[in-house]
Amino acid sequence: MWKWLKSSKTSPVSPEPVNTPEPANTPGEAGGEAKQQVIIITGTSGSGRKDIAKRLSSGLGVPYVLPYTTRAPRPGEQDGEHYHFITDAEFRALQEKDELCESVRLERGSYGISKHELDRALQQHQAAIVVVNHEGVQTFRKLYGENAVRIFLYVTKEDIRLRLEREGAPSEVLEEYLRNYSDQVIYKRESDFLLQNIETAATLEKIKLFLQERI
Repeated sequence: MWKWLKSSKTSPVSPEPVNTPEPANTPGEAGGEAKQQVIIITGTSGSGRKDIAKRLSSGLGVPYVLPYTTRAPRPGEQDGEHYHFITDAEFRALQEKDELCESVRLERGSYGISKHELDRALQQHQAAIVVVNHEGVQTFRKLYGENAVRIFLYVTKEDIRLRLEREGAPSEVLEEYLRNYSDQVIYKRESDFLLQNIETAATLEKIKLFLQERI
């Protein structure tokens, strides 16, 4: 399986060592069956997680499972491209029907990943990419054990400020990202691969090499 990893052309890189205990239960390995891998892109807000996830999905041919959210679209965001934008009532209905494998409530709205969309990606491709925060990482690790691969991206506070100002993000979004930075970055050691996202192309190549060596 995963021939796209074995054939990927990547440059050698020394990933930052992260030593964390692995859960005992790792679904999908019984009977010699191919493992279903969930590639988790997590990290600090403003570190380029969604952009990296989309580019990684395109480069590897692995589906990126788009999150659902109740927050309002920002300028330039499109439904079905950046998120599935839905109402609070629609989100609650998904929760009541147990159709979300994980969900979280943040300052700007609720976010969640569809069970059906994730299962479909795993059945068709044996792998899927998701972008979640720390709570989401914990949920996926409980569900998939070591088959939920955690990739933590971060940048400096100044990088976040410059990126959001360049993108024309609302001031309240910038303030929120900077305010929550310290609470988010402390989880960087609870990951399988830790990477400062300085340059997109280099970040993607390092992630591909990491996945090639791990899987």
